[in-house]
Amino acid sequence: MKITPLASGSSGNSFVIQTDASTVLVDAGLTGKRMVDRMGAAGVDPCGLSGIIVSHAHTDHTKGVGVLSRKFKIPVWMNRGTWDAARATVGKVHRLEFFETGRIFQVAGLRVHPFSVPHDCADPVGFRISYGTCRLGIATDLGTATGLVVKILAGLQVVVLESNHDPAMLRDGPYPWELKQRVRGRLGHLSNPESAGLLQRIVSDELTAVVLAHMSETNNRADLALECARASLGEFVRNRGTVCCALQNEVGPTIEW
Repeated sequence: MKITPLASGSSGNSFVIQTDASTVLVDAGLTGKRMVDRMGAAGVDPCGLSGIIVSHAHTDHTKGVGVLSRKFKIPVWMNRGTWDAARATVGKVHRLEFFETGRIFQVAGLRVHPFSVPHDCADPVGFRISYGTCRLGIATDLGTATGLVVKILAGLQVVVLESNHDPAMLRDGPYPWELKQRVRGRLGHLSNPESAGLLQRIVSDELTAVVLAHMSETNNRADLALECARASLGEFVRNRGTVCCALQNEVGPTIEW
């Protein structure tokens, strides 16, 4: 099993998950053309996609969903709250499948557990995804680490986790006051220290890689996010566990296990 970030940040998010049997996207938040370009850079043929799984309705996660689905005849999975909020911008899709938050479903051999996260959108979710003995968690838009989030992300081998902003950069940066309040609110986004604190609660002997994601280009830097996460995971890092960043304008890194 492997996962490759195609884009991650405030301007668009998408991850491709590949197994020996299937390839799926989690979110498609760039334009259709840019999504195809990023997939090409990652060596992924969009004609071979088994599905697109959507976490929530914000356009930085849904912008390319409709056009990819229509052009390449790809089925789309999302919950009804997301569809109701996103249908006007997503438009017609090749085939729409609804999942229920909290209920496990199957996509092309993947066992997908969508779990509720606190974010300012209709019924937003993160995903715990299993294939055989491989276990992956993706949580990129959440304002606080609830007990449920901690429980679901524990015992995984690979975790993709939001590390959105540096508190000082957000405080002193150019965002208007209202937007700053939204970002740091309980329905907004995790800061570097909040993300690091969550990592401390879920690290285990099974964890091999952490991918820091959804970093703000205005209010964060990769070196700050990495420094904070690595400081909280001292033994994990010393034992050669991987901590890396998914970026807005670059494909990768690919994590395979």
